[in-house]
Amino acid sequence: MAVTILDALRNAQHNFGIGLSFSTALAKEQLNNAITLLERGYDKHDEVEPLLEKYGNVNNVPTKPKSK
Repeated sequence: MAVTILDALRNAQHNFGIGLSFSTALAKEQLNNAITLLERGYDKHDEVEPLLEKYGNVNNVPTKPKSK
């Protein structure tokens, strides 16, 4: 099952709560991915993994085209 942007935010919140260095690093990445995608016009229900697989990393994901 693919992770939505909202799921990524929830996962980041959980991983920050664990407090382990690996969990914190993972949470920072999840948070960065979610915020970047939201800023680029993606909805909280859009899936993260297909975008990362298609574009390689979150920095390469283009702004989401406006719906007509």
